[in-house]
Amino acid sequence: MKKLIILIFALFFLGITVTNAQYNVLYNFDGTNGSNPYGSLTLSGNILYGMAGEAGGGAHGDGSIFSINTNGSGYNDLWDFNGNDGNVPASTLTLSGNVLYGTTAGGGAFGYGVIFSINVNGTGYKDLHDFNYTNGGAPYGSLTLSGKILYGMTENGGANIVGCIYSIDTNGNNYKDLHDFNGTNGAEPYGSLTLLGTKLYGMTGGGSSNYGNIFSIDTDGNGYNDILEFNESEGAYPTGSLLLLGNKFYGLTSYGGANFYGDVFSIDTTGNGFKDLFDFNGTDGAYPQGSLTFSGNMLFGATFDGGLHDSGCIFSIDTNGTGYSDLFDFNGTNGKDPWGDLTIGGDFLYGMASHGGPNYKGVIFSFKDNNLGIDDLPINNLTINVYPNPNNGIFTIQAKSEELIVKSNVDVYNMLGEKIYSRFLIPNSPFLIDLSSQPNGIYLYRVVSENGNLVGEGKLIIQK
Repeated sequence: MKKLIILIFALFFLGITVTNAQYNVLYNFDGTNGSNPYGSLTLSGNILYGMAGEAGGGAHGDGSIFSINTNGSGYNDLWDFNGNDGNVPASTLTLSGNVLYGTTAGGGAFGYGVIFSINVNGTGYKDLHDFNYTNGGAPYGSLTLSGKILYGMTENGGANIVGCIYSIDTNGNNYKDLHDFNGTNGAEPYGSLTLLGTKLYGMTGGGSSNYGNIFSIDTDGNGYNDILEFNESEGAYPTGSLLLLGNKFYGLTSYGGANFYGDVFSIDTTGNGFKDLFDFNGTDGAYPQGSLTFSGNMLFGATFDGGLHDSGCIFSIDTNGTGYSDLFDFNGTNGKDPWGDLTIGGDFLYGMASHGGPNYKGVIFSFKDNNLGIDDLPINNLTINVYPNPNNGIFTIQAKSEELIVKSNVDVYNMLGEKIYSRFLIPNSPFLIDLSSQPNGIYLYRVVSENGNLVGEGKLIIQK
């Protein structure tokens, strides 16, 4: 099963050396099949799902949903938006079972965007919710799934017209405007929410200084807390999402920092310990518009501009801020202006550039490195017992050492690095975990102590 693990966000600190890299354009958009993608790709097995249409494209000029094999074959236009059912798809799809959930920033009944679901084979499209500006408008970020509830943010609309945080059931019921930004406490978010326990964390472009902020809020909409205000010198205008690793968040700002080209930062989940890990200088990248992803002890990302040809680049950096490497420079012909996040699958990074290619409509690309993937992760270890494994999504997890497991938490991550399950672990007491709603594949479980130390980890294999 060498290189089988696409999961990746492994938090294993194996140490990655970037060598033998190879960049490939998997697909060129031409307008008819989609145009100018501004989101990220969703990986399931050997299939990538995404959307394209910030500047139109698709059969009706309103954008499209597509799938493509990881080797670049089998491009399939799953759905063409027509305006009434949404347009301007500029986010990333969220996969649960055989259903994809997403948003569009425009279109729908009121013209302010929709929340939708669609089967992975392109059937069963449902308009779950139409934004009407009063309850939010123009959702650019992706949906965060917890159980049967989706959480997200809108870039505008809401009570104060600068965006809101919302929740909705996966069946389209119970839409709730959980929080309305007012400018001072945040405004115009473009990223997505990160779930930790019963709290959601995110970033906006507002705040008291108007350079952006980091916030937390309870999943029921209570307890909003502005935990950090950017001040330009340490970064400004974050447009992506927070990456959770242990007890720290990692992220990017699109502006500010020492050279005003944006930076890489870390911050404790408590809001303390902010660190400017790296400042882009233009030559090594500029104005990142996405989020970070993780494999081994390395962070990976892309910048919208800068690099050798001023068309953006792919980079890596250690979690401690050392070892920055410009891995690849876009040149326009092979893509330009990557906007969204990178998706890791085995020893590949997958992504999209919003411009460039022969039609200047953007491209889907892969970036291969033989040392990027994670081989032969342990299925179990001496501290944690998981059985059966492989399983059908329902399995038992038990801690073997009471001394090590007191006040520890078990987390399960999917192939996108999203936390799909979290619970306190009970020493010497097995309990059942039900992930049967998740698709087949490989997942990572981690047991982390109260002080953030890694107690146990391994892979789960769901085979139904």
